[in-house]
Amino acid sequence: MASAKEVRRRIKSVSNTKQIIKAMELISVIKMQKAIAINARSRNYSKAAEDILKNLVINVSETDHPFLLPGINAKKQLVVFITSDRGLCGGLNSKAIRKAIDLSKDKDTDFLTIGRKGRDALRALGKNIIADFTKIEEKPKFKDILPISKIITDDFTSGKYYEIKLVYTHFVSTLSQEPIATKLLPLENKEKVLNQERIVFEPEKDILLDDLIPRFLEIKIWQSMLESIASEHSARMMAMKNASENALELIDDLTLSYNQTRQATITREIAEISAGKMTLEE
Repeated sequence: MASAKEVRRRIKSVSNTKQIIKAMELISVIKMQKAIAINARSRNYSKAAEDILKNLVINVSETDHPFLLPGINAKKQLVVFITSDRGLCGGLNSKAIRKAIDLSKDKDTDFLTIGRKGRDALRALGKNIIADFTKIEEKPKFKDILPISKIITDDFTSGKYYEIKLVYTHFVSTLSQEPIATKLLPLENKEKVLNQERIVFEPEKDILLDDLIPRFLEIKIWQSMLESIASEHSARMMAMKNASENALELIDDLTLSYNQTRQATITREIAEISAGKMTLEE
């Protein structure tokens, strides 16, 4: 059994760690609230842009635009993979990593990574990463997305990839974040959306496609990054909250152990004193 001094030292160490964890939890709460607010405001904008694009590509022939035509001669797919730069957010990144790896099974796949955690995991597995982007701001700007979008559009239109997919973590709620895989290119031109009669295109659809499709890809990646950032801060807040609660339980257990050790020491000393007194009386 550890001595009372050793137990007391452990209690102090755990208490100091708990203070750090609690501070990290409070910081995560503030960041989470800001990220969720930004994400919620942008969702309607992103959804409206997606609906407009779906209406735009209706009845457009696949051969009329390269973004609608799968790369027939291409043998590879590209996965754009979004994770966080930092850890301490529970199983958030590991779930997204598993989703990305599942997409590459039995397929020749290249990766474009956004975030250090995903990049490091894929490198450790020997996956081919054509580009990586790290240290993205808490509120990414469109200028941060432009080089990513350019790589995607250039490589797809050149016929390097037959398909481009996006993997990110979708923010459901503070307690729930879900890894999502969605197809970026080629675009589907058969899905209709409601109220398409309200949308009037000027100039003609074919002319608009060249400019709007790259803009849509930028919006899609931007929104996915906002979803991932909100998910990251929510997961980290919950992880720190659970760690803080575990630290409290550990302190309670150590305090009980400390009291038991002290009691055992006092009892032993009393027994030794009693035994010595009896020896002297004899």
